[in-house]
Amino acid sequence: MFCTNCGNKLNSGDNFCGKCGRAVSVQGVERIKSVPEKIERPTFNKEPIVDTPKYTPPPISQSRNKTTELKSEKRREELRAELRKLLEKQYKREITNTELFEAEHWLRGYAEFVGDFGVKEYKRQEKLKENPKGFHLEGQGYTCFICGNSVSNEQTWYDKHGIKCLVCQKAIDDKIIPATAASNKDSWYSAYDIEHSFFINRHGLRRLVKEGLLKPSIVLGSSGRSHVQLFFIDDNKGILPPKKLTEWPLVKFQKDGQDWYHSEPWFVYKDPIETLKDYKILDYIKTLQEHEILKSAPDLSFQLPNGAKSIFKINYINKDKNKYNTNKT
Repeated sequence: MFCTNCGNKLNSGDNFCGKCGRAVSVQGVERIKSVPEKIERPTFNKEPIVDTPKYTPPPISQSRNKTTELKSEKRREELRAELRKLLEKQYKREITNTELFEAEHWLRGYAEFVGDFGVKEYKRQEKLKENPKGFHLEGQGYTCFICGNSVSNEQTWYDKHGIKCLVCQKAIDDKIIPATAASNKDSWYSAYDIEHSFFINRHGLRRLVKEGLLKPSIVLGSSGRSHVQLFFIDDNKGILPPKKLTEWPLVKFQKDGQDWYHSEPWFVYKDPIETLKDYKILDYIKTLQEHEILKSAPDLSFQLPNGAKSIFKINYINKDKNKYNTNKT
């Protein structure tokens, strides 16, 4: 027992506290509960979590960074020097730093484009292994390799020959045109190619087809009307020449003191009679009437060689002989 006033320990039977003299009341004695001799620790089912410091890699030495940067810059300078040599060899003159910068900038952009295209093409080829007959392409803005129309998503078809619209693909399935028409454009002329190469407009082309002089393969659309006409060289042997003979060259000219480029008709640089002498298209051109001839646009009108003027009866303008200072590239 303990004194309720001063807390002094009391003996059993004490009526007064031996320390403070206060009378002891049995009812007032505060009994202290005994403290257990052993306290058990709580148990854990899991190991305690120990916080570990976050790993921080050692800093890269500045000398290493500087060495790598110097090597990269040295390699870039070597590539620029190589590019300069190639350009000077091609143009046979000294290339300025500005021209070199523009060429390098263009090459970088082109490399990025080719890289992106290569990744897309690789994915297509992998998917083609799973779908050898072909599949639809996802996305918009694709161009049919045959008719040139823009197609998207479910209106596209892709196989080993390239991208087609569903109309041209149906013509391939129906064996109206070969599947290689999409992958080998040099094997046929379109109506536009006939116009572009021989200055024959739609009226002249319609007459030549009607008279059986040119044999087209006609792809019909869903409405039953002509979707595209293809004139295969194999179907017109001895009539149409290889397309390479009538390619328009890229020509450089001076404008406002700067170099510009555009394409010019092939017969400006070749004798059409000599070039087409083995092909009947030359005889057909001679029979064209005024309304069957494509007129040249003002931007492509210039002095034509006498041989070309006698065959291609196109309008030409020669008001300013110094308008173009052309060089074939």
